[in-house]
Amino acid sequence: MINPKSMRDLDCIADRIRLNRQSDKRTVVILEGPSDKRVLQRSFHDQNVSYLVAGTRNVALDAATQLADWGEEYFTCVVDRDFDDVVAEAASSNSSIHPYENADLEAMLAISKTGVDLISELGSSDKIEKCGGEAAVISKILELVAPVTRLRRASIENDWRLAFDAVDLSAKIDKKRMKLKLQSYCISLHRESRRSPGPAVLEKYAVGDVPLKREPSCPCGSSPYFRGRDFLAVLSVALCAFCGSKRAQTVLPDSLEEALRLAGAYELRTTAWGAELLSLLQCKDTPGS
Repeated sequence: MINPKSMRDLDCIADRIRLNRQSDKRTVVILEGPSDKRVLQRSFHDQNVSYLVAGTRNVALDAATQLADWGEEYFTCVVDRDFDDVVAEAASSNSSIHPYENADLEAMLAISKTGVDLISELGSSDKIEKCGGEAAVISKILELVAPVTRLRRASIENDWRLAFDAVDLSAKIDKKRMKLKLQSYCISLHRESRRSPGPAVLEKYAVGDVPLKREPSCPCGSSPYFRGRDFLAVLSVALCAFCGSKRAQTVLPDSLEEALRLAGAYELRTTAWGAELLSLLQCKDTPGS
């Protein structure tokens, strides 16, 4: 169903794509943001496609739905899965929607060779070896991220609308012991969220004492499921003590995200996900366009 809140943007995007088709026969790739465009342009630089940035996931999905309803087949929509069921529901009836694996692009890249290389390059070889290698570092970070993942899904299931972006996850990591200060994190999350059920309830969901109705997962098998920026927030702390000796200002989450996207663009094409997208682009390509 079309989201009425985005009808103005939808009309602009879907109509613009269809009208532009009269003069531009290239396959259209609908994306959420400009950074997605930069990554895919680098990864699929030899493909004759047109990228269109929708601005938000909902607008991108709604435009893809409208185009499909019109019977248009010359487009692909690439979006994050996140922690709700919106993408799964949309993709079930629209084969032109090709979500990233895991929760988002950053999560997909974080557990790829690119993520391993990022840790190897920025970390201390001695500390990484003491931890048991890059894979062990990644496992430790994912262990700390798991409670946040459960809270993200619980927020969706219970309509709490928790303000995750208002709480600095990296500030809630005990750098010396490499532990998530869960109580402090839940208190801060509660204070920033009007519909929070209270920090005690949040803690119970975070540790799994209260089960979720459905564990978040990726149908492609990418596991464990997590948000990429949560991973990078914890990694930024880990690189300052646990597996590296960096100054905090040199490994901020935003900087790590930029590095991950830049390096990951060239690996993305070689993944199963990238091969599937390439196949979609080529089968939608119009001969002679």
